[in-house]
Amino acid sequence: GGADVRIVYSPMQALETARENPDKEVVFCGIGFETTTPGSAVLIKSAAEKNIGNLSILGAHKTMKPAMSALLESGTAIDGYICPGHVSVITGMGMYRELCNEYPIACTVTGFEAEEILVGILSLVRSIQNGGDPVQNAYPRVVREEGNPKARSLVAEVFEPSDAFWRGLGSIKGSGLAVRREYETFDAYERFGLEVEEGVEPKGCRCGEVLRGVCTPAECPLFGNRCVPGDPVGACMVSSEGSCAAWYNYS
Repeated sequence: GGADVRIVYSPMQALETARENPDKEVVFCGIGFETTTPGSAVLIKSAAEKNIGNLSILGAHKTMKPAMSALLESGTAIDGYICPGHVSVITGMGMYRELCNEYPIACTVTGFEAEEILVGILSLVRSIQNGGDPVQNAYPRVVREEGNPKARSLVAEVFEPSDAFWRGLGSIKGSGLAVRREYETFDAYERFGLEVEEGVEPKGCRCGEVLRGVCTPAECPLFGNRCVPGDPVGACMVSSEGSCAAWYNYS
């Protein structure tokens, strides 16, 4: 019993699986932000061009700017953002310039190594304290001002903005990506009549507030007691990248 669930390292592996198994429905779970969305767009376009009729995508892609705006609109005390390097490879710097024109904040794009993060923090603090250009690129060896216009164009051809639910923030208008009507035959939600229920936080869990910076992990009543890395209650304790897991392991 059970489903046939496979790990793939590229969306195109799902296309090959569909071609090799024409009698089975193959559903690709498309998740992630601007970094991974182009791969899902390529998958859908390729399936359409090759007339692969047994492939669809269960999309859960999200976009950064609406969520960044929602955090600022929620009243959270934010002076600036450390912005993700890999997302910025696709978006370029324009997204952050728009944000800084709309709100009195600063944005600095950083890499992922310790030194790159420290340089990014220093750049951000200087922007906030000294004024000047509020948008800084501290990851210039990878991120370009224009980003990747070709990838963005491909995503815009296949997907359109939709409302999406975010942990701790609720539904944010236009922060998700839905498959456009022209490609809806490859949309698993349409093909199988699926509806996604909004998740409910476990009782007492303050993960959403931790993510918004409203409280520290240690201020959650479950932290370190009922909620530990080996037996997590909330999502923030699940992986090594989770805020609560990092606090638990290194504080």
